[in-house]
Amino acid sequence: MLPSRLLPTTQCVMSPSDEPLDLLCRKFNVAKVTLPPGSPIPPTIDMRVIKDAHVPSHVLAVFDTQESERGPSFQPIIVPIRADLYTKDFRKNIIPQSPPGTPYPVPHWIANLGGQYVTLPVVPTLVPHASSIPLLFLFALGLEPRSQLLYCRLLPSEVIEEFPAFPAMAQSLARICADDQLNGHIRFNQGLWKNILALGPRDMEFIQVVQTAWNATVEARRIRQEAAVTRTSNI
Repeated sequence: MLPSRLLPTTQCVMSPSDEPLDLLCRKFNVAKVTLPPGSPIPPTIDMRVIKDAHVPSHVLAVFDTQESERGPSFQPIIVPIRADLYTKDFRKNIIPQSPPGTPYPVPHWIANLGGQYVTLPVVPTLVPHASSIPLLFLFALGLEPRSQLLYCRLLPSEVIEEFPAFPAMAQSLARICADDQLNGHIRFNQGLWKNILALGPRDMEFIQVVQTAWNATVEARRIRQEAAVTRTSNI
């Protein structure tokens, strides 16, 4: 059995610097890049290198809307990735194989910008749920061991304390969440689960955590709906 990549926790403590995309960029030693809304996806992107260490091999321009549905606000998420890590840890190949002899991207100095940059090929990537992709890569690639950063994105802290007791998690979630909060957890967890099914990460411990959270949110929704029906019938 492979050793666990996740450190155990029942805490839910995060800071603004714990945003998954920011963390992912720092793990790959580059600064985050954002495309202007409505701009076309370029063939390459220059990312500023923040540390002289391993850098990405590619950038994924991640989106979850079909081309026919995109409007002037269309803005894919720019996600750095290393092809070797992705190929090792995921079953679905989404990164085109480079021609033989293609050199690995090397940082270079851009004088007028006053820093080191690396020019990366961009891969347009349609996924079921774009906003959860950075979190998926952080944990499925084994880049982030702090499990509280995963749990806190999936469930409220009071529910995490019950993990992995599924019935207690669902009851707690149904009891403490307002409707909009519960719906937000359902949308995010369902989207992340759909990404898992589409891309096929190999880390079973990570998959089990997400599946438990998704099942708990579905059950919490059922409990909430049954309670609403009961209240209506008693009026």
